Amino acid sequence: MTRFASPVSALIICVNEADMIGPCLESIDFCAEIIIVDSGSTDGTVECIESYIAKGYPITLLHNDWPGFPRQRQFALDHANQPWCLSIDPDERVDDRLRQSIVAITQAAGGKASGWYMRRRDWLKGYGYAHRWVLHNRLLRLFRREGATMDLTARVHESVRVPGETDTIEDGVLLHRREISVEEDLARANAYSGLKAVTLVEKGKKPGLVRLVLSPFGNFLKFYLAKRYFLCGRHGFVYSMSVMIYSFATEAKLYEASQRNDRA
Repeated sequence: MTRFASPVSALIICVNEADMIGPCLESIDFCAEIIIVDSGSTDGTVECIESYIAKGYPITLLHNDWPGFPRQRQFALDHANQPWCLSIDPDERVDDRLRQSIVAITQAAGGKASGWYMRRRDWLKGYGYAHRWVLHNRLLRLFRREGATMDLTARVHESVRVPGETDTIEDGVLLHRREISVEEDLARANAYSGLKAVTLVEKGKKPGLVRLVLSPFGNFLKFYLAKRYFLCGRHGFVYSMSVMIYSFATEAKLYEASQRNDRA
């Protein structure tokens, strides 16, 4: 497989990812273009990226002060030139089978799908990558550049809008590896739930007692049983509980925001 030959622009947004971005870049060396938008790294991330530029990687390194997740990704998308785009985070890697699938899709003539979902296999601290029988989350990450835009109404968990049909890549996974403690995971759930709640308020979403009570438990059961994280033992239980906590925090903050608005 020829390096840097597939008509794909990889889109990466980052800040302080010196320990993560190298393996990510090495996993996408099939892309003809790599757009990296840094928002002010101070840990050697920029120097690491520059070392890959020196090795011949087709990287365009840009700086943009942090405007939020979707706008930063849109900034990267606006600078892409290849007909296909691959949205990837610094702590993710394309495994060998997914690499082959992406190359085949983007180099084939024709094809109806404008966007492709791929499965992401998460790393559980103390366990490793989730059990192969877990039903991994599907994410729309590969898409045709023409007509694609980021959903700018979302403050977190940004998503891309594509015209036309979508499909799912069945062979290969996106590996998501980041060693984080329970404390760090809870802090992230707290921060992200705040952003999610603000997004819901802006969209006019109203809180509901039933959703406040049932949504957290529903999400726990979805991940622990339906998605089979029980196969990962106590690590899968902790992971599913963190999803439940995030869900509860989002609903509780939505309720709190509605109470403030009612008193205003």
